[in-house]
Amino acid sequence: MKKWIFTAVAVIAAGAAIILLLPKKGEVIEVPPPLVEVVEVQTHTVSRSVDLIGYVVPMRQTAAVSRAYGKVARINVTEGSRVYKDQVLLTLQPEEIGLTFKPQPVKAPIAGVVAEVMVREGEPVMQGAPVVAIIDPSVIEVEVAVAGEYYNDVQTSDAAFLMVNSDTIPARIKSKSPIVDPMTRTFNLTLAPQGSSPHLVSGLSVTVRLVLEEKEQVLAVPNSALQDSKLLVAQGDTVEQREVALGLRGMELTEITGGAKKGELIIIFGGQNLATGQKVRTVVK
Repeated sequence: MKKWIFTAVAVIAAGAAIILLLPKKGEVIEVPPPLVEVVEVQTHTVSRSVDLIGYVVPMRQTAAVSRAYGKVARINVTEGSRVYKDQVLLTLQPEEIGLTFKPQPVKAPIAGVVAEVMVREGEPVMQGAPVVAIIDPSVIEVEVAVAGEYYNDVQTSDAAFLMVNSDTIPARIKSKSPIVDPMTRTFNLTLAPQGSSPHLVSGLSVTVRLVLEEKEQVLAVPNSALQDSKLLVAQGDTVEQREVALGLRGMELTEITGGAKKGELIIIFGGQNLATGQKVRTVVK
């Protein structure tokens, strides 16, 4: 019973508070203009680019091969082992009925890291068969397949960047395939990193950014400021919707070739549903 009485009193008190806060008859409550975020129109570098997935591959890779038929007598390395040139990787015991041969060593043709051991002890191996794959991880490349629609846009002189984890490494386009694969509708690029990162490991994927076109020191605005080909310009405490001429469009910025001037304030946030002449409050980013 007491709980019911307490609830009723609380409801009545809340209703009385609402009534007290409501405007009195004839009283007008002024609603402040909307708050918008603005930036100045400035010159920037605008880039048109495309992001793709590439794969890190060793520039040098080879396989040690057997020089005779025989069984694997001993394996001296494991996958991931670092080896030097001419190091003995494994030993073969050549076999021929009625004859006995000395064990034959199989040596590393290059210095590097063992990528794969292709045989097991006791297995027979044919002459000329690959037995151990070796890569040189100190020299790597990145291979990437690019959609055929970009074939004429991509030049070997274009800038490129490799992005992996938090690292961004500039890269040079080393080669471009002369044809588009009719099955995949892609063409291949090979890129040479122009820097190093512990995350550039053979076999891993990286994001490849190809810069297809770039203009420096041009008038540009953030893409978030554009509504099709219109900008909202803040003039004092009012808004003007203005048609502008657009140039190069990048991932974050778009070039303005007409309709706006350097130093003007444009709305980049909070401008939805605003019209010319409407009052606003501005905050500069």
